[in-house]
Amino acid sequence: MRSKYLALILACGVGALVALGGCQGAPQGSNATTGARGDSNAAPAEASVALPGLDGMNTSVAQYKGKVVLVNFWATWCGPCQAEIPLLEKEVWEKYKSGRFFLVGIAREQSEKEVASYRAKHGITYPMAADPHRSTYKLFADAGIPRTYLVGPDGKIVYQSVGYTPDEFAKLKKALTEQLAQVGM
Repeated sequence: MRSKYLALILACGVGALVALGGCQGAPQGSNATTGARGDSNAAPAEASVALPGLDGMNTSVAQYKGKVVLVNFWATWCGPCQAEIPLLEKEVWEKYKSGRFFLVGIAREQSEKEVASYRAKHGITYPMAADPHRSTYKLFADAGIPRTYLVGPDGKIVYQSVGYTPDEFAKLKKALTEQLAQVGM
């Protein structure tokens, strides 16, 4: 799995992160026009932040250039996250996993042991990583999960959402389908 440097993906930019959602407020989705903390949607300097993956393998953002990447912040204690994770597994990962698409779940305030246990218990096969001290999460937001970012093949955030509702998930899948068409899927 390519989860060692998953924070690199997030550094591609995150827009409109002022609104809270998920376990902290109402869900909100949008097309991204600004990056982390309100700058451009291109990768900021934080791109070098490393995040330990569950399998110990190293990776870099350069590997994802030209691919579509979906990053989802979540936690084991978050009810909306628990509703969304099985859908990410079945309706996104199982359907689209390939050399042109990458999905990663980053567990906020969770240890590697907690993430591995959750993953095994719930049969999650997509890559996951732990962010026990919010070192990655805090670069992009102060509160609100689940929080999802879709990065297009050009390395820019093209869609983001905070929280989970079936309507919001449908919007995410539509945006994902549009991006995957750009890479021939």
